[in-house]
This record gives sequence, C-alpha cells and structure tokens, in this order.
Amino acid sequence: MVTYTQDQLDRYFRHIGYSPKDAEDDLGRLAMLQLRHMARVPFESLTLHYSQHHRLSLDLEDLFEKIVDKGRGGYCMEVNTFFGAVLRSLGYTLINVGGRVKAGDGEYKGWNHMVNIVTINNTRYLVDVGFGSHGSVNPVPLEHNYIFTTVSPVRGKLEYKSLSQHTDPTNQRIWVYSTQENPSAPWKEMYCFAADTEFFPADFEVMNLSTMTSPQSFFVQTVMCMWFLLNDNNDDDKQEQPVGLLILHKDYVKRRIGDKSEIIEQFESEEQRVKALQKYFGIALTRKEKEAIRGLPSELKTRCGHC
Repeated sequence: MVTYTQDQLDRYFRHIGYSPKDAEDDLGRLAMLQLRHMARVPFESLTLHYSQHHRLSLDLEDLFEKIVDKGRGGYCMEVNTFFGAVLRSLGYTLINVGGRVKAGDGEYKGWNHMVNIVTINNTRYLVDVGFGSHGSVNPVPLEHNYIFTTVSPVRGKLEYKSLSQHTDPTNQRIWVYSTQENPSAPWKEMYCFAADTEFFPADFEVMNLSTMTSPQSFFVQTVMCMWFLLNDNNDDDKQEQPVGLLILHKDYVKRRIGDKSEIIEQFESEEQRVKALQKYFGIALTRKEKEAIRGLPSELKTRCGHC
C-alpha cells in the first residue's frame, strides 16, 4: 500500500496547522487531524471548471501536489483518498468504502461517494472529510442510532438499517448517515455506505470517471468551494471547535455561524468570482485556469446594461 514519506507528512502538518503534540492518543490525534484538515483543505469542484483538462486524478502524488503544494482541495474521492493515505502513513488501520448519496428526488443513486472506516481499539469509526456542509467534522463510531453534533445546532445520526429501495429489506442492511438542521427539524437521510465491503482503487477510478464527467453530476454543474470555520483558540482553556462554514456556491459567498447564514458577497462575472476565491480561500488561479471555464455552462457571463 502506497503511503507518504515523513517529509511529506511534516509538510502536510504545517499546511493544516497541526502539531503531533496536540493529541495524546490515537483517537484524539485522528479527531484533531480531521478537524484541522476540514478547516484548511477546501471541499471544492474547481478543477472541473478551471482547468484545461477538466479531469480529477486520484493518484497519491498528484493529490499531495494539489492539496499541500498548491493549497487546493477536492471532492469526496480526492480528499478522502488523500486523508486515508495520510492515516495509513501514520500507522492507522482503515479501509476505503463506497457510498450512495440520496438525491433530491428521494432516491439513492449509484455508487458516487467515498468514506474511510478507521479501526481503533476494536471500534470502527466513520471518517469522512468530503461531504461538504453536512459532513461530520469528527470520527463517528459505528453504533446504531448514534447521534452527534456536527456544527451546532446541526446534528448527525448513524443507523444500520434497510433502505426503502431494498428489494429484500428483511435481509439487507446498510449504514445510513442522516442530519437534522435543529432539534425540532425532521431527520434527513444524506447518504449510505457499505462499511464491511472494502472498495479498491480500481473501483474508485470507475466512480470518479462517472462523477467528474456526467453532465448530471452536481460537481460538473456547479462551481463550489467551502471549508469549516473554527472558534478563536487564543484562550488556552477553550477547546478548538467548528463554529460555522464559509461557502462559495455559484455566484455568491455565504458565511454560516451557528444557525445564522449571511451572504457576504454576490458576484456577476468570472472576474469577481475568481477574486473571491483568492480573497476568501487563498486560491489564486493562473491565466490558463481562468480561461478554461469559457464556454462551459458554469461560466458566469458578465451582464450588460441592456439585458
């Protein structure tokens, strides 16, 4: 199994602001790494719009260069492949497994998501750094009906159950990840995953090809970039926690703190959106990258005064 060198790990740690002294045990270190990663490595679809090839690589060296050297991120298969390799390099035991995201029509589609299942002291944990604003920022133990907080007041829940689409629900079960916007809101199923079936790199290559090329893919249709916001940790007595999100979605940037959301910038042109990527996420696109979106449905076309 390919892993990263100590030099690469050290460079990654500096990139996300993590020190090995920050945690004393394997679970604590994993939790800190996941939190720092999700606050520094954006969940984004930019390469599908701002590159000449519009393709995504799952090669570990390509991912390291993109995430650490260039300060970018990626979507689920990119960031979870990368993070899984980091964990293996640190000696963690884990498998990569596939998931299905529940679509707007209420149906689970084909295999189109990836998560890591990490085992520590005989307990298995869901570790997913690639599900965007509804994702968990901490390892989640695989326990039926386990409820946890993501970014307050949003909560998550794991269940091991059959799906409405299963043709033999008596004998079929799968892990289901759901979220709840606040304590009085209904639970909504987000995705399901097969924790007992390891997916191989070749499986994800097939999944990645479909997700990055299908015209129906959310990531192909949408320019997006987001990461989690942490509390001000200048107070030594205050534990570092996620307090909100910063989200660039199509033609606006939104900040969500707790249950309050605010659009902090709206843009009407590619020039404005490109500047916002650098302003809010530190992502500076090259001239060729900026030009690559021309002609795509996702391009923001400047509106003229007569339109």
